[in-house]
Amino acid sequence: MKYFALLSFTIFTSSAFCQLAKGDRILAWQVDMAENQNYDDDFAYAVDACMESIHLFSTWSNLEPTSGTFDQTMLAGYLDVANIYYPANGTKVELQLAPINTNVLELPGDLMSLPLNNQTVIDAFKNTLDTVFAHIPDMELAALNIGNESDIFLGSNASVYAEFKVFLDSVIPHAKQLYFNLHGTDLNVGTTLTFDGLTNPTTSALCQSLNANLDIVSTTYYPLEGNFQMEPASVVASDLGSLVLAYPDVNQPIYIVECGYASSASCGSSETEQAQFYENVFSAWDAHYDNIKYLTVFKSTDWSQADVDLLATYYGINSTEFKEYLRTLGVRTWPGAGTNKLAYEQIRCELDARGWCATTCSLNLTELKPEKKQLLKIVDFMGREVEDASNTPVIYIYSDGSTERKINLK
Repeated sequence: MKYFALLSFTIFTSSAFCQLAKGDRILAWQVDMAENQNYDDDFAYAVDACMESIHLFSTWSNLEPTSGTFDQTMLAGYLDVANIYYPANGTKVELQLAPINTNVLELPGDLMSLPLNNQTVIDAFKNTLDTVFAHIPDMELAALNIGNESDIFLGSNASVYAEFKVFLDSVIPHAKQLYFNLHGTDLNVGTTLTFDGLTNPTTSALCQSLNANLDIVSTTYYPLEGNFQMEPASVVASDLGSLVLAYPDVNQPIYIVECGYASSASCGSSETEQAQFYENVFSAWDAHYDNIKYLTVFKSTDWSQADVDLLATYYGINSTEFKEYLRTLGVRTWPGAGTNKLAYEQIRCELDARGWCATTCSLNLTELKPEKKQLLKIVDFMGREVEDASNTPVIYIYSDGSTERKINLK
C-alpha cells in the first residue's frame, strides 16, 4: 500500500536534486591562454573543472601548405609538444584535422582546384595522416574528427556532400588502422557538423548521409539567433532533445566537441545568462545520458581582441557583434592572469553536484536566479513541446532560463 501511496504524489526534481552521476561520460575543454601566456595555469583551471580530454585543432593547409611539404613549426612545436604534454598529464585528446573549416576550404595550395573525391586529394590526406600519427605515437585519442563545421561550406549542394563522403569513407579506414597499429585499440572517427546542419530540414538528410558509417556523431553547439545574438539559455533542453531525436542510436554516440555561449551584452547576453546556459546543458545532458557521451566546454578563456580581429578577417565577417561573440565565449576573462566568470563557477558546481571529480562549488546558486519567473513551455525528454504533463517525465522551462524536471505519476 505504501508503494501505491507514494505514486499518488507528484515527484518534483529540480536542477538542484536530479543530477545523474558521471558514468561513462567525458567532459573536455578547449584550453586557451590568458594575457600572461601561462599555459600551465590555464590548463590547471580546466583540470580543476574535471577535464579528461582536450580539443586540439589544425586545418590541413596549416599543417601542409603544399602537398608533401609540412610546416615544421606545426610538427615540432605543436604535435611533438602535445605528444609529450597531454600523455604526461593523463589527458586524452579529441584531434580535429580540417580539410574544411566552417566556411573555408583548407586543402594544400596545389590541391585547391581538385574535388575532395579526387584520388590525388585522398592519397595526399592519407600521407598527412601518416605524418601526423608518426608525431603523436603516445597520444591517446578520445576521437579523431576530419573536418570542422563542414556543412556551412557545403551548403545544401548534394553533389559536394557526396564528394566529401567519398573522401571520408576513403581516408577513415587508414586513420583507424594507423591508430590501432600504435595502441592496439579502436579509434572513434567522425566529422564535425553544426547543430543547425544536423537538425535543419534543409540539410539534415545530407548530414545524415555523411554520418551514416561513422563511429560518432560530432557536432558544435552555439545557440545563435540572427546577427550573432544568443538565444535564451532556456532553449537547451529542446535543442538537445531535437538532436537526440535526429540521432537516437545509442551505438553511435553524440559528441558535442564545441559547446559555448557568449557573455557579451552586444550579443544579448551576460555572465549570468552564460552561467544559466551551462546549468541547462548539464541538466539536458543528464536527460540524454544514453546518447550524449562527450562534451567540450568551448572555451576556457576569452580570446584577445587581436586574436578576434584575425579570426574575423579569416571568416570574412567583420561585424562588432561577431567579434564580441567570439571574444566572450570563454568562461574566464583574458586580461592579466584571467579571472573566473560566473559560468566557470557554475560548471564546477554542476560537476560537484554529480561527483564528477574532486572539485568544489563556491557559488550561492540562488543568488543567480531572479525571484520571479514564468513558465514558458513544457517539453518531454526528447525536447518536444507537450500540453498534457500528466503521467510522463517532462521538463518545465521558465522565463529566467532555469529548468525543472518533473515526473508526474498518478
